[in-house]
Amino acid sequence: MMTIRARATMFGGMALIAACSSSHGTENPATSAVAAAGCADAKLLEVPDDTSAPGPWPVGVTTIQLAMTGGMRPVEVWYPAQIGSDAGKTQATYNVEDYLPPGQAAKIPPSANQLASCNCYRDLPLDSGHGPYPAVIFLHGTGSFRSASASVMTQWASRGFVAVAADHAGLFLTDFLVTVSVGQCTGGSGVAYGSQNLSADVDAMIAALTNKTGGFSFFGSSVDMSRIGIGGHSQGASNAAQYSTKPNVEIDMPLADLGGTVVSSAPALKSVLLVGGMADTVVPYSSDMSAYSGSPAPKRLVGITGANHLDVTDLCWKTNASGQTAIQVAGQYGVCGASVLANLAKCGTLSPTSVGPSIVSYATTAALEETLHCADRSAAFSGMQAKYPQIGDFQHSP
Repeated sequence: MMTIRARATMFGGMALIAACSSSHGTENPATSAVAAAGCADAKLLEVPDDTSAPGPWPVGVTTIQLAMTGGMRPVEVWYPAQIGSDAGKTQATYNVEDYLPPGQAAKIPPSANQLASCNCYRDLPLDSGHGPYPAVIFLHGTGSFRSASASVMTQWASRGFVAVAADHAGLFLTDFLVTVSVGQCTGGSGVAYGSQNLSADVDAMIAALTNKTGGFSFFGSSVDMSRIGIGGHSQGASNAAQYSTKPNVEIDMPLADLGGTVVSSAPALKSVLLVGGMADTVVPYSSDMSAYSGSPAPKRLVGITGANHLDVTDLCWKTNASGQTAIQVAGQYGVCGASVLANLAKCGTLSPTSVGPSIVSYATTAALEETLHCADRSAAFSGMQAKYPQIGDFQHSP
């Protein structure tokens, strides 16, 4: 087995050039060819070779209630929408105060809060004329929520994937705060932190997507459950690493892999990608390296210089007018349990602060398209460190 290892001191390399350009409002003739990407009988629009660029699809988003651990739980679904259907629409927004225990949001003055926007639009019509689109399930980390990596999942959907993320009972922000605050606040799913069952949650999402039950019925034949991607952050990453054995999972993508959990070998598995912050004080980068070492090839590891635990999510660069993260605001105004959460919610020294999720988006999109769209993304990976000098470590075992 050959191992290819590169360091960020090697800044030479090719610049990536987009194969096509498009806006989400119109379909550029250069992107209109079908079967430009995709495996087997998939019929997809062409996408730029530069995996940092949005794809040709506007992104629709919807919230579906699904029976999982703790009862009916919200599941966010980002998907490729009909070309032009976003014209005149307002982008979707997310309010972290909605994820707090009852009464806690009232402690935060409106001036300190900031809605997080998403380059996605509520309930656009699905582009059923193309596809089917492989599904990618993402598991949030401890004390987090389903939209914590919305920018990355929006990118996936714009390039021909269905991205799915839930608020997992027991791991979700409210449940974590209620558990660690020991009586200071109430509410949530009733499942205590530490009692979560993400395996059952993933099974429920796979079953609903496969059978098109409940709110997932609008997908019809447009979601491809024969090729599935799974990923997660922190505790969600550790769980995701174990779920490569779920039916039809072809790619596994742990971010800041808690405990260095090795991705399990499985008959369907074709690719592994690990990403971590090299300055992570919660999950040391050595954990990601250990997970990479033990995981089956083909596999890749991406280390981000200066990135701490949350820098691979949107939670470090989505700030209010004073430059505060949501966790900092919660701590300042005495939200129950926020002082405990602050020990896990660490941001690093990246500049710009948005480059962490940008790198995650670039690398995961390349890996997903290589594996689930059968696209050649070798140039994207070979040019990655030239594009992002913040990448301090890149390892690849073909």
